[in-house]
Amino acid sequence: MKHRILTGIILTVIGGGVYLTGHHLDYLRYSGDITEELMYFPSGRMLQLVSPGFETAMSDLLWLRGIQYYGQHRRSDREYLLAEHIFSTITDFDPLFIGAYRFGAFVLAQDAGRPMAGIELLRKGIRNNHERWELPFDLGFLYFVILKDHAKAAHYFKFASTFPNAPDITKRFTAFAYRKAGKEEIALSLWQQIYQSSENKVMKETALNAIRNITLEKTANQLTQLATRFHDEYGRYPEGLDELVRAGFINSLPRDPFGGDYYFDRDLTKVLSKTRVETEAQRAAEFLGRRIKTYHARYGRYPDSLGVLVEEGLIANVPSPEGVTLLYDPATGMISERFSWESNQ
Repeated sequence: MKHRILTGIILTVIGGGVYLTGHHLDYLRYSGDITEELMYFPSGRMLQLVSPGFETAMSDLLWLRGIQYYGQHRRSDREYLLAEHIFSTITDFDPLFIGAYRFGAFVLAQDAGRPMAGIELLRKGIRNNHERWELPFDLGFLYFVILKDHAKAAHYFKFASTFPNAPDITKRFTAFAYRKAGKEEIALSLWQQIYQSSENKVMKETALNAIRNITLEKTANQLTQLATRFHDEYGRYPEGLDELVRAGFINSLPRDPFGGDYYFDRDLTKVLSKTRVETEAQRAAEFLGRRIKTYHARYGRYPDSLGVLVEEGLIANVPSPEGVTLLYDPATGMISERFSWESNQ
């Protein structure tokens, strides 16, 4: 009886801590020390105190909180400061939770920009799950696509291919990585494999976006090569990409996978996507806007220039995405954009 009461108390405390995390993170913003945030999410060792029979429910609760945390920050600041701790805790408590290793690794490597943390999470998964080919395969994926380390990627693809239940695709990617050929095509094939095999909606969406981005970059590079050929023949770059069609270099102009248009940037002498430029400009403007608000809250005024944010340590450098000039008004603290296709016209 006492054991059941103690277990109930532990579950209540842990569940309450997880619940409070969700509400606390909605208001707390990063200030250089995440110790306060971390204390609201229980550790894996603490969860091991829970008696058998409650593991599945608690694992589901933690997993739900992890997905909610990811979704909240993906819709807002795209900063995933607690992601490593959250997925480490989930996998400490449930070492056999394959989905948490795989999804957590992609979040850390792709979204949080911390590929080594994602790699360490997968290595932990491999140590705890010796029979699963997916974990070394994902490890090879991160080494190939994110870190561009083809030798290590080939090693882990080959390791994955040795599992009795491993699909043929592991052998194909082993060969691709060892030959170091068609890097763009391999990355595309890898993301397509993730998209086709994953049952996680968020991961499928991430993979689909990656597929579209790779296709976008591939097409933009091909159009840039055609513009260079046009320059070699006519002694000038095309005024617009429609000149490539009229000159017979291409039958028709493609649209980018996100539904936007490509255009030739004369300053950069390369083809860009309006969709990509607008997206990167929006992200940069939102990022700067948050830091400007932080400065205003601290000093009661807006910074005289964006460079002041660097001096204050609020940003490492002023972002300068391709195809756009970010304009700052110190009187209002507002960021606006001037796109290169507007000045090219």
